[in-house]
Amino acid sequence: MSADPNQPAPPPPPPEPTAPLPGEPAGPPDGGDGRSFWVIVAIVVAILVVAGVVAAVSLTGNDEPAVTTSPTGATAVTGPTQPSGPTATGSTGGTGPTEPTSEDLGCGTSAPETLPDGRYFGFVKDVDTASGTMSFDLACFYTGDEANQQAAMRGDEVPVPNDVYIVNDNPKVRDMTLSPSPELLLIDWNTCCKTRSGATLDGFAIAIDGKGFTEIDGWKYNGQNSPYWVTIEGGDVVLVEEQFLP
Repeated sequence: MSADPNQPAPPPPPPEPTAPLPGEPAGPPDGGDGRSFWVIVAIVVAILVVAGVVAAVSLTGNDEPAVTTSPTGATAVTGPTQPSGPTATGSTGGTGPTEPTSEDLGCGTSAPETLPDGRYFGFVKDVDTASGTMSFDLACFYTGDEANQQAAMRGDEVPVPNDVYIVNDNPKVRDMTLSPSPELLLIDWNTCCKTRSGATLDGFAIAIDGKGFTEIDGWKYNGQNSPYWVTIEGGDVVLVEEQFLP
């Protein structure tokens, strides 16, 4: 049926319930409450935060202490490891070689014919002032635990009497050259028992030849009754020291 031009036009149909009203912005594409939109925003923000933290750590380097956990559960803090190697000076800080002693040379059992420079213990058998020589029997002098160990090895009394033990495994006597003026540190047995200077080489030689106590010019020597320490420098005996035995 044709429309009557004299009749008014029919009203438009009502809008759909989900359609936006005139003048209002359209909602999110999913037509819902916008949750997907804010989830995306939160993810982007989280990524930016993580990126910032990583960048900050990279700028600080690796000099911060690292924290590790020990098997017991206690926390230990260790700094960055350093390369191993010699010290800055390149030196180990050790001391140089020491002079040989009677013990180093085996108490006379394996000592060389001519003793090298060093300090040695033993018994003076003869002093010849004319030729400037001295006859010397090399031995070893032990005290403390070492004295007891040496005595036990040889089946002797332990602990050793007076904390002193002397070993003379080889009776070999060596001829040594005296320096032109050797120093003597001997005991004056008139005022026992510390060594001091004042004894003479001639008096010492006479006392050694006389074996026992000998008094010369007011000094009382003990001769061969005492052991002695001799110091060799440049191949010559430069010092003779008497050893007191309790």
